[in-house]
Amino acid sequence: MIHLDILLQAGTTMADSAALAAGAETTEHVSAPILEIMGKGGFVMALLALSLVVAIYFIVERWIYLGKRAKLDDNLINIIKDNLKDNRPDAALSYCDRTPTAQAQVLATGLRFLGSNMREIESAMETKGSVELSAMEGNLHYLSLIARVAPMLGFVGTIWGVINIFYSISTTNDISIGAISDGLYVKMVASFAGLLVGIIAFLGYQLYIRRIDRFAERLQEQSLKLMEILVTTNL
Repeated sequence: MIHLDILLQAGTTMADSAALAAGAETTEHVSAPILEIMGKGGFVMALLALSLVVAIYFIVERWIYLGKRAKLDDNLINIIKDNLKDNRPDAALSYCDRTPTAQAQVLATGLRFLGSNMREIESAMETKGSVELSAMEGNLHYLSLIARVAPMLGFVGTIWGVINIFYSISTTNDISIGAISDGLYVKMVASFAGLLVGIIAFLGYQLYIRRIDRFAERLQEQSLKLMEILVTTNL
């Protein structure tokens, strides 16, 4: 019985090893054709790969920029209010200048116009706010462009695959699946890649635009609060 158990365990171990080896071999066989098929897309797949790299770069770049510049500190307006009540506008302006956020720079612009009428202060903050929002939207047009162009490139790859199919038929006079499969692969892979890259760029663009819009609303609230403080402190 002991020998039988040992033989059974050995057989099970060998079967598991064979299954793992077969799985690894299958994975290798699957990944190799995918890379080969993508390579058959030629310049179209190269352009789509470049578009994907560029889209990811600008998504990360805007994430870092907005993470630093689009911060909102609810305590900032209170600090400005306390300094203005103590008749220390220079201290409030200095604190804003040291804070590298769009919120602080817009409020600092309002403080620099102290002594002017309220309309001039409001106009100055609106102008500065527009400049900051434009900077936040910078480079987003690249994501918008990629979102529009990538599906078109995929369509070009689709047409290229169809051309390959008919060329293969014309040269071999064979309409079997094996003869046209290469063209079909190129056609489907190019369409898939174009849509995938376009979706990634489109989502990145829309999410950032929405985030900037929300920030613009909050920034306007902060500007109004500063105007209220200036009115109540008679500065």
